[in-house]
Amino acid sequence: MAQTFHLRLLLEGRDDLVYEVRKPEAERLKRILAGEDWSEQIFWFDTIDGRSVLVNLAYLQGVRYLWDAAMAPPDSRISTDEDMRIALLGREVLSESPSEDPRDVYTLFWELELGLDKATFTDVDGEDFTLIARQIVYLTAPKQVVDEGRRQVESEDGLEEP
Repeated sequence: MAQTFHLRLLLEGRDDLVYEVRKPEAERLKRILAGEDWSEQIFWFDTIDGRSVLVNLAYLQGVRYLWDAAMAPPDSRISTDEDMRIALLGREVLSESPSEDPRDVYTLFWELELGLDKATFTDVDGEDFTLIARQIVYLTAPKQVVDEGRRQVESEDGLEEP
């Protein structure tokens, strides 16, 4: 039997987020939380169902590492939810269509994980949207959009694998 792994994230002022992840993602979060200054970090991970998730650990109140010995569904499941979800401190969750340029979505995740104070992306209407990192509780986007953006950025920078 295969094991499935889930992260149940308890976030300040929010409903719990529960995501099925690969075992290395759960182990990576444990390592981050065991280190120093973890509450000043952004944790970016991918889910089994095709989402990329970015969580501001400053708002993390707890994590339950859940697993179940069950038949694992195929790793290729893709979420039918194509919207980005942006949860900001003290606000309802915003639903945004991802930018038409996937590089913007990838760069948003990358800059926030890198520790920038703010990051700007171009929304689907071509308008700039700046997010202040310390105000973000979590952010999700379709993994396929983030992956495509990563591929394009790496291709432009000459970093793609042969």
